[in-house]
Amino acid sequence: MRSTLSVFLLALFVGASPLFAQTPGTATGRSGPPSYMIKNIRVDGIENQRTRQFVIQSSGLSTGQTITLPSGDTIAEAIRSIYEIGMFSDVAIYQENREGNRVDLVIEVTPEPTLINYKLTGIKGRHEDDLKEKIPLVQGRPVRPSDVERTKQIITDFYGEKGYLRTDVQVEKQTRETGNVALTFDVKRKKKVEVERIRFTGNERFDDGDLRGAMEKTRENRWWRFWKGEKFKRNAYEEDLQKVIDHYREHGYYDAQIVADSVYYISDEGIGINVTVREGDQYYVRDVEWQGNTVLSDQRLTNSLGLREGEVYNAVAMEKNLYGNQKGTDVLGMYMDRGYMRADVQPTVRVAEGDSLDITFDVREGDVYEFGDIQISGNTKTNDYVIRRELYTVPGERFSRSAIQESIRRLSQLSYFSKQSLKGGPSVSVDEEEKEANLTYDVEEVGSDQLELSGTFGQFGIVLQLGFQFNNFSAQNFFDGSAWKPLPSGDGQKLSMNVRTNGRYYQNYSLSFTEPWFRGRPTPIGGSISYSKYTRGFYSSRSSVQDGRFQNFSTNFFVRQRLGWPDDNFQTGTTVSYRLYDNRGFIFDSTATNNRKNVGLFGSIPTGRSQSMSIQQSLTRNSLDNPRFPSSGSNVRLSVEVAPPLGDFEQYHKWKLTTNWNVPLGEHFSFGVATNFGYIGSITGDPVRFERFEVGGTAFDYQGRNFGTEPVFMRGYPRGVIGPKVQRATGLEPAGGRVLNKYTSEFRWMAVQSRQLQARPYLFLDAAGAWSSLDTYNPSNLYRSAGVGVKLFLPIVGMLEFNYGYNFDRFVPIGGSEGTPNWTFQFSLGQGGR
Repeated sequence: MRSTLSVFLLALFVGASPLFAQTPGTATGRSGPPSYMIKNIRVDGIENQRTRQFVIQSSGLSTGQTITLPSGDTIAEAIRSIYEIGMFSDVAIYQENREGNRVDLVIEVTPEPTLINYKLTGIKGRHEDDLKEKIPLVQGRPVRPSDVERTKQIITDFYGEKGYLRTDVQVEKQTRETGNVALTFDVKRKKKVEVERIRFTGNERFDDGDLRGAMEKTRENRWWRFWKGEKFKRNAYEEDLQKVIDHYREHGYYDAQIVADSVYYISDEGIGINVTVREGDQYYVRDVEWQGNTVLSDQRLTNSLGLREGEVYNAVAMEKNLYGNQKGTDVLGMYMDRGYMRADVQPTVRVAEGDSLDITFDVREGDVYEFGDIQISGNTKTNDYVIRRELYTVPGERFSRSAIQESIRRLSQLSYFSKQSLKGGPSVSVDEEEKEANLTYDVEEVGSDQLELSGTFGQFGIVLQLGFQFNNFSAQNFFDGSAWKPLPSGDGQKLSMNVRTNGRYYQNYSLSFTEPWFRGRPTPIGGSISYSKYTRGFYSSRSSVQDGRFQNFSTNFFVRQRLGWPDDNFQTGTTVSYRLYDNRGFIFDSTATNNRKNVGLFGSIPTGRSQSMSIQQSLTRNSLDNPRFPSSGSNVRLSVEVAPPLGDFEQYHKWKLTTNWNVPLGEHFSFGVATNFGYIGSITGDPVRFERFEVGGTAFDYQGRNFGTEPVFMRGYPRGVIGPKVQRATGLEPAGGRVLNKYTSEFRWMAVQSRQLQARPYLFLDAAGAWSSLDTYNPSNLYRSAGVGVKLFLPIVGMLEFNYGYNFDRFVPIGGSEGTPNWTFQFSLGQGGR
């Protein structure tokens, strides 16, 4: 490409008109270059009049404008502006027809060829679709050589991240008669390249295995990690080199360095890495000094920092405790939670005598800031006030980092917004004069409503299910026809409706509603109502149940209240419930003298009419970051339920403690541990016939079968096989336990997180037991299982869970189960339980 500026200057000097002729605008004796007024501007090299006009507008030049010739930045800036359009490979501006102080300018351009189309060969499927989203080429637009090179680089980088480091991209350019072009990118991925060897030199304090272990994403390929090739990624490798240094810094090697590293090919499919380190000496903390702090004492700052005199100097821990740790107890966080938004702390480390370090922290506290204007954007369905009531960032209150973090956590718990949109927190703009921090929460709404349409086959034949769960309902707009899109929404209320039926023999109807903020306060209230009806008999070679009829009606009302002490994560709740069971039928036994006996349709429910009225009080602390897929935080719940002996009502008292603890392991992995303890006892000393713990199976197994008991799901085992059992006329059935212990652990991977699908595969290890009384209680006698599974959340369908588990312990079989250790596939729809 020629130098356009040189062409322009040459045109000025060889032009027909004299360059420095005296004119009215350039008086003799006046210093500096002469000025000229642009009389006319012409564009050469383009036929289209509208495009010529667009070039003139883009140049910033106009008729009547005064410019300085031959020097000045106006022409050079005009050339740069036209180049930035991206339509031309060459641009030149020169003068013609100069008369006095008036001059005509000519803009000469060479258009880039227009792209007819492009295609990728050598690849197909999803890779092709993913690449086309990244490639900057657009059909019908000019294509520059830099665009072609950029596309080649995008393709090689794309496959480089997947381990194809030797990907080769060849470009075939076909020029048509019109001058436009078609491009073909022929991609040859070749074989994957994996890291075969990592070697360190200069390391004496730590062996190669320790230093390789410090590298998180760059690992040697090993046969036993057959499911995962150890790909080499340049950016990850640079980060891992820093992690090697951090490993030394964690153990007191203050001046450890990497002095050299090299990456080389061992073969066509493998690379080797050599890293040379200089370890230096190990240092200890001698003295810690603070300067400039007036708000927080030296002792409190030192305690938060975690440094102790005489201990090994841990530079990594110091930086985390200084600028940001997961607990939020870092030094900078303590200042920011007190309004000192601009606070800054800079450490100075000095080598003292021998192997000692003196550390001085220079604190600049700054001014106290308050929250200013709080804006919300991106919400198209959820009303602003539903979001604002979850925010802890209140205008006029002191700025607080923890208030922002808690606001994000509570917005995540709503499940209305994508995690990605909340991850970065709100954008902050600061008014320095008013000392205010203005926040904007930019959210991206995702589908939270669920439609469930399914069918199952069981003891009543084919059962169809239709369910709706609206998690962002608006009851106040129920009679507003314009708000039905397809239902009134945006007020954060929850409405659930469900119908299950096989037509003649079985029907179930349920409805529930929750208002999370009653009268403008965080006091959830709500209730539910359910009715089920069964009409059928059972037949076998020995006996039969005829005229079987079972009806169940249940309803409850609850109110909860958020507590401010010990912190805002605590909540108390009260639930009042009523249950009615009507279980009827009689049995003919061909081997008995009196072959007619009154029994119920379900042997697990007492025959005849049974009722219970109960009140439950609960105390909960919930700090989970996400209700569906928690990766951090905990949920602890203690509840006591009492069913008093009112007349012939069923009586019991029931105690439950459930816990759920989660620890993040990097960005996509987490580990969770959960427990479930329960006990149900008698108030009057009479047998407890209802609400026992029935352990085993999934929510899918209990559809239409969980009357009178509390199902406790257990992966790897069939429904109800864990715990006491009873022999009834229709066969062996679960009796339910009065004492429950259950333990669950999961290692999870958040594999997919998008608006269309969220997927979390996991490994699990479970153990549970149920006993008939405290006398038979043996907490060491547990049924164990382990396996793999995946949870999927689709906005319309809801939560799906598949697991494949192995039960380690034999059990007494029920129905078609075998009772021996084996692998079992299970499926559930809905949140399920642990």
